[in-house]
Amino acid sequence: MDAMEPISGIRTGDLFTLFVYFAAMLAIGVYCGKRMTGTEGYFVGGRRMPGWAVGISMLGTAISSVTFLAYPGSAFEGNWSLIVPGLTVPLAVILAIYLFIPYYRRANLVSVNEYLEMRFAPWARAYGCVAWSIMQFFRMGIILYLVALAINAMSGYSIDAIILFMGVLIVVYTVLGGIEAVIWTDVIQTIVLLLGGVVCIVTVFFDVPGGMGTVFSEAWANSKFDLSASLNFDFTSGTLWVLLLYGLNQNLQEFAADQTKVQRFCAPSTNRKAIDAALIGGVGCIPTWAIFMFVGTCLWVYYQHFTELLPVGVAKDQVFPHFILTELPIGVSGFVIAAVLAAAMSSIDSSLNGTSAVLTTDIYRRFLVRDRDDAHYLNMARILTLACGVGMILSSWGLNFIVEHQLIEQNTVLDMTFFFYAVLAGGVGGLFFLGFFSKRANAQGALTGAILAVIVTLWLSYGVLNPSAEGGAPLHKFMIGVVSNFAAFVVGYFASFLFAKPADEQIDNLTAWTWKRG
Repeated sequence: MDAMEPISGIRTGDLFTLFVYFAAMLAIGVYCGKRMTGTEGYFVGGRRMPGWAVGISMLGTAISSVTFLAYPGSAFEGNWSLIVPGLTVPLAVILAIYLFIPYYRRANLVSVNEYLEMRFAPWARAYGCVAWSIMQFFRMGIILYLVALAINAMSGYSIDAIILFMGVLIVVYTVLGGIEAVIWTDVIQTIVLLLGGVVCIVTVFFDVPGGMGTVFSEAWANSKFDLSASLNFDFTSGTLWVLLLYGLNQNLQEFAADQTKVQRFCAPSTNRKAIDAALIGGVGCIPTWAIFMFVGTCLWVYYQHFTELLPVGVAKDQVFPHFILTELPIGVSGFVIAAVLAAAMSSIDSSLNGTSAVLTTDIYRRFLVRDRDDAHYLNMARILTLACGVGMILSSWGLNFIVEHQLIEQNTVLDMTFFFYAVLAGGVGGLFFLGFFSKRANAQGALTGAILAVIVTLWLSYGVLNPSAEGGAPLHKFMIGVVSNFAAFVVGYFASFLFAKPADEQIDNLTAWTWKRG
């Protein structure tokens, strides 16, 4: 569909609230920029950041604008089944605490791709960097576009103008303050988005006759809290097993080999603080997701009682924005709009800084310009952050142009997002686990696994995007990343037996079995 007609104009009191919020974000960027000392400060906060702040930042990064709007929309229309993939997060956190956090901190890494080169070869480092960077480039552009759609629906402002304003704001404070600005702005943004959800829940409790008791009883009676999904072992549809496998694959890869996580693991001053950060950022996701699922449940009960307040034909993802601007008091609605923006900003700024980190460390410093002083690389990191921001804005504009001119339907944007994520991931997670958990794996076997993972990913993606093709979709779209990583790991492992076994000194301190924890 095209951009919606505005639900209601943003009021003066709301604009003032937003102005204060934006000014605070810029002030943090300027302040952190004055404290900046070298690339260590820009990428890992000088390894001195408080664990609690890093954890809240990780939590905010996990809650994008897509989550802020999609979770309430999903719970409003159906039940809580969308939260099932997130239930696997605790397992990923446990592995991070006992394996990945101590390893990355002892190795003193800035980029996860440094490990891939040490374990395999320079090609693995370049491959991981390029695949992750391109994926983040599309991710940032799509998140910015989706939040612009939401603000456009609430305000009527031009989507292109919203993209430009939001993009410039995020780029400015990220360029100036690096990861330290990202973490501290994320702390504020996470608090804002959580309070935004709570404010809406409390408002429903006060307005619905019978309050909280009515909300829970009516939602329970209509199975709105169900996590139900089919128990059939059918991997071509969204069964419980598909959701769990998708969540396990996604969360394990994020906590083991995602650049934004690795930077945060290395940012606190001690292992204990890094573990605290993982616990806050990981385990905290589940109650946070539950809050926004509950927002959708509350809105369903609310509009059962006040059906006349919900226009006919409002899309499920627009119910929450409609409620914000029509039912919340002036100023309060501005605060919740800020929460919508915060959800996007906390994801985009992390990707901007992370992409700058891998491009500076893994490409520019490693392959292009070596042996310069740290000030040179800090300047280049800021230039690359700016360049990524410009690319993000252009990609968002391009996506809006494509939708406005009906080259694709708006409801296919998320499918396109998924396609890019699946293809560009290319089994990088499987490659990392192959190196970390196998002593037998070698560079030739890993390369074989990576190539096959890309081929399998392209084949599965084609089937998902073209279900009418002969044979249809071989698997549900959530399974593409699972199969891609599985192929990279299994094929890489067995292909390694065709080549010489790595010498002990080649894998010393590079696998879970040869790592000396001392």
